[in-house]
Amino acid sequence: MITSLALFLAAQAPGPSEVLGPQALEEAVIEHRLESGWTFLILPREGPPIVSFETLLDLGVSEEPAGMSGLVHMFEHMAFKGSDRIGTLDWAAEEAALEEVDRLYAELTRVDKELAPQEEAALELQWAQAVEVASELVQREEFSKLIERAGGADSLNAMTSADHCRFVVSLPSNQVELWCWLESERFLRPVLREFYLERDAVLEERNMRVDSNPLGTVLEELAASAFRVHPYGRPVIGARADIERYDRQSAKDFFAEKFSPARCTTAIVGDVDPEVLIPMLESYFGRISARESSVSEAPAEPVQRGARRSRIDFPAQPLLALGWRVPPAQHPDAPAVEVAIRLLGASRSSRLERRLIREEPLCARVFVQSGWPGERHEHLAFVLAEPLGGADLQAIEETVLAEVQRLAEEGPLPEELEGVQRVARVEHLRSLRRNEAIAEGLLSAQASLGDWRAHFQRSARLEGVSAADVQRVLKERFIPNNSSLVLLLSEPDPALEGAEEQR
Repeated sequence: MITSLALFLAAQAPGPSEVLGPQALEEAVIEHRLESGWTFLILPREGPPIVSFETLLDLGVSEEPAGMSGLVHMFEHMAFKGSDRIGTLDWAAEEAALEEVDRLYAELTRVDKELAPQEEAALELQWAQAVEVASELVQREEFSKLIERAGGADSLNAMTSADHCRFVVSLPSNQVELWCWLESERFLRPVLREFYLERDAVLEERNMRVDSNPLGTVLEELAASAFRVHPYGRPVIGARADIERYDRQSAKDFFAEKFSPARCTTAIVGDVDPEVLIPMLESYFGRISARESSVSEAPAEPVQRGARRSRIDFPAQPLLALGWRVPPAQHPDAPAVEVAIRLLGASRSSRLERRLIREEPLCARVFVQSGWPGERHEHLAFVLAEPLGGADLQAIEETVLAEVQRLAEEGPLPEELEGVQRVARVEHLRSLRRNEAIAEGLLSAQASLGDWRAHFQRSARLEGVSAADVQRVLKERFIPNNSSLVLLLSEPDPALEGAEEQR
């Protein structure tokens, strides 16, 4: 009760969002595009002297070369390593040391090399020593430390999806010029220092998030099962064998080939003066010249002809994931899919929560989501269920399918549909109170819908969905021939012998 009261009082506190609603906020956004193609979305807001920055690099899994899955995610890590002026104790010496690391690694990994075991061991030792020499010339974490000292320690972050990379931070408004320098510097003069150390860190991250994590294992298998041709079937973090093959020169070549400032969009929201900010953007980011970059088209996924089922043996609590391929975010049916997902499982009053947790307690948790592993192309909407101890996974699967079919046949009740749309509207309006949420929303709309303005019409798009729309998308998309099921089991279950992998 105390927590609820605190939240209620906080909601009543005056803030910028009460002065400007969605339409007024949209009209206040200034879109500034540099000659290089880098686009800035600037939204000045009254309030605390804080500015939220978010940069989106439009580079996803479809751009990665064969056998190098996860290279975009690797670049996310490298982007924090600084430049030839940030993160080095002596750039001339470090550059020479890095070239020696590259030379020795190329020799070490040369396929046609003919070395005796002792010679190969000696070469490995030479390479390890060269890595150590280069490492001694690094001023570690200097990029992050500069941000932390400027007041951005708690907000500095980055993330990679199947569609793009994002770099996020919020800073006091008197640190705007520092951000301009740091953000432009890491794209203008990137140095992929400590590459092999970071490669090991990515391998450990994969181990933590996927290989030893039942949820990560299930979701990776779900995407691989649903997408056999489209790059969405590749792991965003990268396959272990691919990560182990990374080399610094290939990563440099990939960035040089694929990066272009025209692929970058930055949202800047908060206490900024555009008349001061825009010249700064021109001065710092204008140093990055326009360049052509090759664009790889993602192959279309063939029409699925039957249900796909996979089983994973894993020493953990059982899990069930059931997904359906749904249209991309730009498709006219995308809002109806989102409403259907919300009706099925986005709240405690949703159909699957009610049925599987309260009425027939088969599950400890049920989670429903779309947009996996991206949403620019056809992607997955899925149900993830964690059964209660001893619960029958087959019964859970049948219950999920029955609820989906019932919603498709009967449609949502008027109060259900109105409730889902009302909650979406409230969530959207609340998000407009926070600078960082607006910055994220602007870039999400630009990336997935092709227009940042769509962010301000988000709830209106959902309010235009009818009960008939929900029924139609469920009947067209949420069907057995378009489904992929993954079961994670700690030990064999005789009742599920027919659920082994079918590919």
